[in-house]
Amino acid sequence: MEYKWKAMFIVWIGIFMATLDGSIVNVALPTLTKYFNTDITTIEWVIMAYLLTITSLLLSLGRLSDMIGRKTIFAGGLAVFTIGSGLCALSVTEGQLILFRVIQGIGAAMTMATGIAIITHAFPPRERGKAMGLIGTVVSIGAMAGPVAGGFLIKNIGWQSMFYINIPVGIFGTAMAFKVLQNDETAPGQIFDTPGALTLFISLTSLLLALSRGQELGWGSSYISLLFVLFIVFFNLFVFVENKARQPMMELQHFRNRPFAAANISAFISFIAMSSTILLMPFFLEKELRYSPQQIGLVFLSVPLVMSVVSPLSGWLSDKTNSYILSSIGVGIACVSILSLSFMSSSSSFIDVTLSLAALGLGMGLFQAPNNSIIMGSLPKEKLGIAAGTLGTMRNMGMVIGIAISGAVFSNRYALYGGNDSSFLPAFHDTYIVSAIICGIAMVTSLIRSRTGGGQKTQPPE
Repeated sequence: MEYKWKAMFIVWIGIFMATLDGSIVNVALPTLTKYFNTDITTIEWVIMAYLLTITSLLLSLGRLSDMIGRKTIFAGGLAVFTIGSGLCALSVTEGQLILFRVIQGIGAAMTMATGIAIITHAFPPRERGKAMGLIGTVVSIGAMAGPVAGGFLIKNIGWQSMFYINIPVGIFGTAMAFKVLQNDETAPGQIFDTPGALTLFISLTSLLLALSRGQELGWGSSYISLLFVLFIVFFNLFVFVENKARQPMMELQHFRNRPFAAANISAFISFIAMSSTILLMPFFLEKELRYSPQQIGLVFLSVPLVMSVVSPLSGWLSDKTNSYILSSIGVGIACVSILSLSFMSSSSSFIDVTLSLAALGLGMGLFQAPNNSIIMGSLPKEKLGIAAGTLGTMRNMGMVIGIAISGAVFSNRYALYGGNDSSFLPAFHDTYIVSAIICGIAMVTSLIRSRTGGGQKTQPPE
């Protein structure tokens, strides 16, 4: 077997574990709330701690992987994720579980910051889109398998089993990564930009905490205001430090590269739109259409199911055509899908909702592989860790910000329409229209690349 396919298989293991674990834990939240005798506000930190850790560390770990080798960081990440999984399963309090999810998040960030970079380096530029499409497929499979596997494990064995299941897979993946992955060529004399990493970590953590707690505590509260101030201060410090550093963690000049900047911004905005869509849909299905949890899960299956089919095809097509055209068409389809969901009502059929969500899966499947290929092909090979870290940071920040925006818009419109049962549907409609507008902006930023030939194949120097 060629090395590129061995590398793909090993990276698949890490990505599948992280995706599967995320979707399983989402299903387990009601069970965990009852088991620990706590409330949803506390138990939601089982997810938020994981997400905040990943987002805050991706760029730093991407830079570190360019310095000491992507193999070391990736294999170490699998090991840390596996250890964190075992500790999560042994948790006896919700506080312990949240703490150990941070350890899991560190391991997941290590694999996310390096996995796509390893694949980009292993595959020739002419096959990069296909490789990105195959990565999209395994993400979709993990998202599909999570709710099904989680429901079975939690019901028949217990919630601890959803963490124990990672241990044998993680041990196998770690051993294979150390054995199979090739060592990277790293330039000697590199220095890690500690001030840049610290200022970025504090600024991102402050922003994400503010966005995740703002709806609950009130956007005008002193705590939220302080977090926003910390974000502004430390982000400006980060920019200052990076402009002065001899070997910056992130060379801000990369964002003068229009394909790189536009593709990252497009990814960021598209995930804002997609996550806000996913947040409210279960409530609509339960409140307005009276669906059971099983029916809701079946409806949502349409998104990853379509993406798992479309992503490899989209990646293959992006290798043959201009990537910016394909990704722009994809985000355009997603925009139309979200707009169609805004017109749903209590009389909407199962087919209506499923087809609209399937269209969302089609749009995102067409968009992500070419867009990711553009990002990874816009920087030279010694900067692939930074490229992958930037992409992951944009994706996770988009998800958190999308949830915050949709929650704020929905709450505002719900109160405006009277704050009663009849207020849900009009507030739901307005929120989805805002999401469709946001998705439309992503289509515009995706099209911007065409002005400079950014849609042409960009190949990093060998």
